[in-house]
Amino acid sequence: MQPGLHAQQDPPRRWAAPVIGRPGGASADLLADPLAAPLAGDLVAGLMRRHEVAAERLIGWLRVGIGVCVFVTVIAASHVLHELAGVSLGVFQHNAWIAALGFLIAGAASIVLAVPQRWHHGYAYLFMVLDVGLVLAIAVLALGERDLPGNALPSAPIIWAIPLVLAVGALRYDVKVQLCAVALLALGLVGIAVGLGHRLVLDPAAAGTPAWTQLFSMPVNVMRLTLILLAGAATALGIVRSRRLLASAVRDAVGRASLSRFLPAEIAPRLAAGDAALRWGRRQRAVIAFVDIRDSTGMAEGMDPESLSRFFTAFRTRVLACARRHHGFVDKFIGDGALILFGVPDEGGDDAARALAFAHDLAGIVEAWNGTREVPRAVRIGIGIHVGEVFCGIVGDEERMEFTVLGDAVNVAARLEQATKRYGAVVLASEAAVAGSSDPAAWREVGREPLAGRTQAITIFAPALPPGAG
Repeated sequence: MQPGLHAQQDPPRRWAAPVIGRPGGASADLLADPLAAPLAGDLVAGLMRRHEVAAERLIGWLRVGIGVCVFVTVIAASHVLHELAGVSLGVFQHNAWIAALGFLIAGAASIVLAVPQRWHHGYAYLFMVLDVGLVLAIAVLALGERDLPGNALPSAPIIWAIPLVLAVGALRYDVKVQLCAVALLALGLVGIAVGLGHRLVLDPAAAGTPAWTQLFSMPVNVMRLTLILLAGAATALGIVRSRRLLASAVRDAVGRASLSRFLPAEIAPRLAAGDAALRWGRRQRAVIAFVDIRDSTGMAEGMDPESLSRFFTAFRTRVLACARRHHGFVDKFIGDGALILFGVPDEGGDDAARALAFAHDLAGIVEAWNGTREVPRAVRIGIGIHVGEVFCGIVGDEERMEFTVLGDAVNVAARLEQATKRYGAVVLASEAAVAGSSDPAAWREVGREPLAGRTQAITIFAPALPPGAG
């Protein structure tokens, strides 16, 4: 270990309180990143731009489908009426064909234009106006050709296409376009009703006027118009909610990615999910293992920077794989060493046993690595293991945060790793760590001392057999 690179060379630390940004804003602090909010906004905007083209293309195909369905339905209805009653749909059939042809043409045009190279946001408003205009125009024809007053507007079959137009328009996820469609429909329906002489009632006192005409009186029609407007408002609210959910999902994904930049993969998901105890920090029992490469300075002296980079990458890869195999995780790499934790964030009854097994396994892995002649000289490591109460959580401020463990137990593990040089051992463990071993007989006491910088003596154990043997 190069001087000044490892936490174990610092004076022993006791409990330390974390510094976590603004009070009362744990979630915001953890996900706070100068680039996170703009990045999330850009991602949402980009998704919406891509979605707009795809949505309009889908709407175009739906228009074609609607046109085909109207055309087939009218033909079938006309045939049935002719066979059963000897009559034809007449003007209704004519208007239905206009509607079918209009939807087919508008659908084909939107399909052609809905490609990234041709599409412009203004086209969404254009096709919305075409849809609404087609519905209103056919409604005028349906009433005008029958010389019906504005009260009869709800009787026009095309009016029932309005909910369909609103539902299809909601696929754009553009609330402005949707609200414009609702406003045009409202103004158009009111304009048609007024232009065709809408009255309060349809002559209820006139002789022979059937009672059902009261269903087309002004109050009832106003209720119908209100329901249409409410349906449009509901689709607009659905669009707003969907966009907010998308933005929230993107922000969450960006926040998780931001957390993963400075937190171990085993911790980041817990923090992003709202584990307040880890955010603010907590005391818990943990097993700490320090790993260090012996004489790394001498190894670096005979290697060019590129080879040195490959060497450290290979070493860290082996440490990571071994830690994961024994269900621990690397809290951090420090220079040519590593701090590995077991039992964090969730304690287990076999944490110490897994840490000791990790040390034995890693020693064997390094020994096998030396046998491959991939490195210019034999790699020697030291491992110190201790069990104790620690503080674990986020430390730092919004500009630089990290997950870490603090406490005397961390220092003891670091001092044990240093002591491997004096004892000529690859692995040294404290009595507390060996007490949790699955096979305590496999460890032998090698000394009892306070270790560097400490006043309280600690019993030190080493494997009864060299790591990798047996």
